[in-house]
Amino acid sequence: MAGTKRKVGSDAQSQPPPTKRDKKVTPLSAPVPAAPTISKDPQEELLSSSNSVFEYLEHLPPQILKLIYALPAPRGPIVAAAVVRSSSLTDIARQVALRLVACGGSFKVKTIIESWIHRHGRRDGLLALRRMECMGILLPLGLATRPGEDEDVIDGEGSEAKRAKLMEKDACLTPEFQTAMATYLVTSFSSPWSLITRDQIDEFKKHSHEKQHTGKEHKPSRDPPTPQELEKYTQSSWDSVLHFLVGSDENDRGGGIKEPDDDMISFLTRIGLMQEDPDYKGKDKSRAPLVITSKGYEFMLRDSNAQVWQFILQYLDTMAHHDQKDMIRVEALSLLICLGSCRVGEGYHTSVLGSKFARVVIKDFSRFGLLFVCRVAGKNAFYPTKAVVNLVASSEKAGREASAFMGQSVSASRALEAALAAPVPSRSHLAVVVQTNFQVVAYTRSKLHISTLGLFCDVTTFRRLPNVIFFHLTRDSVRSAFRLGVTADQILRFLHVHAHPMLKSGDQPLVPSNVVDQILLWDKERRRVVMDEVWVHQSRDAAEFAAVRQFASDLDALAWGAAHTNKLYIHIHLADQVLAYIRRWRTKQIGR
Repeated sequence: MAGTKRKVGSDAQSQPPPTKRDKKVTPLSAPVPAAPTISKDPQEELLSSSNSVFEYLEHLPPQILKLIYALPAPRGPIVAAAVVRSSSLTDIARQVALRLVACGGSFKVKTIIESWIHRHGRRDGLLALRRMECMGILLPLGLATRPGEDEDVIDGEGSEAKRAKLMEKDACLTPEFQTAMATYLVTSFSSPWSLITRDQIDEFKKHSHEKQHTGKEHKPSRDPPTPQELEKYTQSSWDSVLHFLVGSDENDRGGGIKEPDDDMISFLTRIGLMQEDPDYKGKDKSRAPLVITSKGYEFMLRDSNAQVWQFILQYLDTMAHHDQKDMIRVEALSLLICLGSCRVGEGYHTSVLGSKFARVVIKDFSRFGLLFVCRVAGKNAFYPTKAVVNLVASSEKAGREASAFMGQSVSASRALEAALAAPVPSRSHLAVVVQTNFQVVAYTRSKLHISTLGLFCDVTTFRRLPNVIFFHLTRDSVRSAFRLGVTADQILRFLHVHAHPMLKSGDQPLVPSNVVDQILLWDKERRRVVMDEVWVHQSRDAAEFAAVRQFASDLDALAWGAAHTNKLYIHIHLADQVLAYIRRWRTKQIGR
């Protein structure tokens, strides 16, 4: 018996080297901490896959949710109200939550299902109670399934007895949520913290002027930032990161946009958006250029709200191994939700936070461009930007079942329409029109947007007018994006998210169907042939072929079999087990 190794299929494509980015920090002043090992805890895996702040809350352990609701007013009440408004609860769940708050916090499940909800909506009622339990609103009823639990009381077969027992239980609000929501309903806080008023600023300026005459020194303060200044600060912060990812040089970045600082570059490397060039041959690895990863390309093609949430999510994930991770998460999440209740241009002194963890989070958020930190009226202050306010607003208003593929930012269309109506269009807007002839028309003045479109469009077809650029989608350009790690879904999602507002008002698809189909077909071309290493066995007769084929199939080791030649192709990693069976089978046949 002779066996040989053979390669089945060959469609291997050489991977081009990724775009390289020279490091200008050599080395970082502080050592980059080693990336923590991926946690095997299902709870942490669920948290890492969350798509919004409220989905993150849903996956938190109940005791952490109780800590957040129990925060002193107005933070705890504002978080409770934001959860009720969010898409994490169904309309029925919101009604039940508010009724329970007004009715003492406890009612029979049977009464809620049969009296408060139409009797034909029993399943919807149970689903509403499950959502409330997942968000820490109700004490455990056994409806919420935690990681590792497979049984479903609502839809599971053979659960009639458990459902009947459930109907006799009391649905009780958690004391923390009940207190927080009741407080919110009777007070209706207009702001999470005390605002910095014009009277405070004028009073400080008056005392500062008096101190100058007496010769006393004081730390300098500034006037509050204007909304335009906050918008420019946020845009420059994010543009610096995105330009760094795509490798833009100083001319492409334009004036006023600098490279990220050392801490931000370290963070980009730690979360996997960039990495040191694995092909670098120099002796000093600290001088290896940084290259964008496939995860970085995916990040580039997301909308702005998704990019902001990914940064916050990675920031929270880095705290998974911290001794005080629970308290940091409580402070970060409550602060994030409270910032969503603020108005752009309103400022708050950091002294109102009261927690050292909150002050650390404020400093970290400012590095992402979410907060503008300065000194106003003689004290350290922070001003929320539009990025952080819109992040929570989009999480509240976006439908829970809406696909990420079709997800849209809540304020994207309004902001884009305002930008297009301006006398001089800003560099932050992007409106894309894809035509049936594969031409891509993009209304933008940003070189960053041009670089992003160049990831999957043919750059040789680039044409430009003052505020419009033209590209073409070609097979080679799209396949080159695939080789860089970009997927077809990411390209289509980018074109949908940044579609022109006029397209969203009609009944036509945002991207022509023939373009969508062709991009998906180009993606499938890469998987027409799969290469697999096999061991070829030549059977002596049909009986041996049938016996070995059956054994290999049961073992999931059979790659292919040819009955007319009695040849079997066995996966190489299982060849030893199949060979041992062949020896036993032949020995058994000789004994007969």
